[in-house]
Amino acid sequence: MEFDIEAEEIKWFEAIQNISQLQTTNGVYWLDKLLSNGANILAEGAQGSMLDVDFGTYPYVTSSNTIAAGICTGLGVAPNKIRKIIGITKAYCTRVGSGPFPSELLDETGERLRKAGNEFGSTTGRPRRCGWLDLVQLKYSNMINGVTDLCMTKIDVLNEFETIQLVNSYKTPNHPEDVELPFDLSTIDSIQLKQFDGWMQDVSHCKNFSNLPLQMKSYLKFTEQFCQTKISLLSNGPGRDELIVL
Repeated sequence: MEFDIEAEEIKWFEAIQNISQLQTTNGVYWLDKLLSNGANILAEGAQGSMLDVDFGTYPYVTSSNTIAAGICTGLGVAPNKIRKIIGITKAYCTRVGSGPFPSELLDETGERLRKAGNEFGSTTGRPRRCGWLDLVQLKYSNMINGVTDLCMTKIDVLNEFETIQLVNSYKTPNHPEDVELPFDLSTIDSIQLKQFDGWMQDVSHCKNFSNLPLQMKSYLKFTEQFCQTKISLLSNGPGRDELIVL
């Protein structure tokens, strides 16, 4: 493959010229002024809480802080300026790459979750690891993030499952029923599961909590009670108009 370095050099200098004309600002002061004037600012996190370099499943983590504290360290926003923290969770668990995954399903059910949720890398097509929602990890994530509201996505993926399960405790050598996340997840001997009847129906027509199937309400209420956090948003489809405000 031939590479025309002189042509690329021209493009490079043109790009520098364009960049040099951009107006710059001191982002810390700009954000503080907006907040002081009552503006609403949305900061979106990247990756998951369990990949946080300090509080995740080390060493299977990323190189930065992925929890809500990153708003302060990354943007220079003071902690007391944060008014709401919305935690986002799927209705089941996924993980990319290696690392501990207590609720991973290595059977037909896991494959059904993967296919129903289209859990394949958008660029590589690499299949994601799938399992039931782990409430012990979710409650831990809510705690370290200070989550005020939960948004549960992809609830529609579970529409055709006869039974659905949630992890509600771990069994470790020192604790037969532990609801706290151990420092080292490799010490987990087994998990305890809470089973629910599936709703076995399409929920795309549901627009509020009262319309939801009774079985789904039970699933959501148990999650709220265990995590002590309200589920305020529920995504029952890929469309923007399929987000239920609870």
